[in-house]
Parts: sequence; structure tokens; C-alpha cells
Amino acid sequence: MGFPVSVHWWFWLTMFLLGGGIGAESSADFLIPVLFTLAAFVSIMVHELGHAIAGRKYGAVPSIHLHGFGGATMLPGAYFNRNQSMMVSFAGPLASMGLALAAFILLPLVSSIPLLAVILQIMVFINIFWTILNLLPIQPLDGGQIFRDYMGPSGRETTRWVGVILASLVALWALQSNHVFLCMMMAYMAYMNYNESPGEGGVITR
Repeated sequence: MGFPVSVHWWFWLTMFLLGGGIGAESSADFLIPVLFTLAAFVSIMVHELGHAIAGRKYGAVPSIHLHGFGGATMLPGAYFNRNQSMMVSFAGPLASMGLALAAFILLPLVSSIPLLAVILQIMVFINIFWTILNLLPIQPLDGGQIFRDYMGPSGRETTRWVGVILASLVALWALQSNHVFLCMMMAYMAYMNYNESPGEGGVITR
């Protein structure tokens, strides 16, 4: 679709481990992590394409980068007003929800193709659960950027502390639930929000 895309090797490793690769012992055990990685790649690409298409509409020249924590769409070349920025931020989750719906509708039609059915099931999970997390008002998640734009410059400190507190609470819940990756990610975001408001200045990212 005309957008430069780069995928770091850390992305593949992270998705493979998230899919259960760390506990794989036999060749058969590797199948689900591989299918999870494929479903995650498609899901995150669709999400970032949502940001990229919306950003291009408002004059940006987007590029997409997939990394260990998921993905990011760089949006140089444009200055968004508040409403445009919120729309660009929400375009990613909207694309994810559309993909979840499409995968759910297709599931009964591919029941005779087990591997494809498993991929679609994983895509439904990823695009619902990850989108819910992504819409939390924690920067630099999309929900955090939407919340930041809604609050405006005068609400910068409120936005920052909401991110710190909520990310810390989610990290504690993840630790108790043995979701190690989520705990690490949320702890890092709590640290980021405590030190500064991510996304202020420089190239706009989603």
C-alpha cells in the first residue's frame, strides 16, 4: 500500500515466545507458537496500517516498524490538530476490531481446514484482548494518546499520573496472574510515564 515496513528480529522472537515457544519440547509443540506468530504479524500489520492510512489522509508520510513490544507507525511530515490526532490514534484499534470481526465471521466457513481455523481463533483473541489493553489511557498506547489529546496541554500532568497509576496496577495484576511479558511491558510504561510524557515532541508515532 506504499508504506515502508521494517520488521526487527526481536519481533519474531517475542511473538514466538508469547505463543508458547518457551515451553516447546518436540516438533509438534512448535506448531502453535508458529501459528501464533503468523496471526500476530497479520494482526499488528493491520493495526499499524490503520494508523498509516489515517495519517496519510492528514498529510503525513508514514512508515511502519514492528519490534519486540509490537509495532509503531512513524508519521513525519504533518501537524495534526487535536481531533485529527485522536482519529489517527483510534484508527489502529478500529482496524483491529474490524479484523477480529472478519476472523470471527470466517471461522465457521473454514472449520474443515484446522490450521486456518486455529489462526483465525488466535486472531480473534489477539484483536480483542490486545485492543482492550491498547485502549487503556496509558501512554504511549493508543488509549493514552487519545486521552492526552482529549485532556489537552493543561491536562498533561493528569495524563501522566493516570498512566503511572494504571500501568502500575496492570503490572501488579499481570505479576499475580503470571503474565510475565505483560508485567514487564506495563512496568516499563509506568516508568516512562513517571519520568516524562511519551510522544511529546519529535516525530509523531502511533
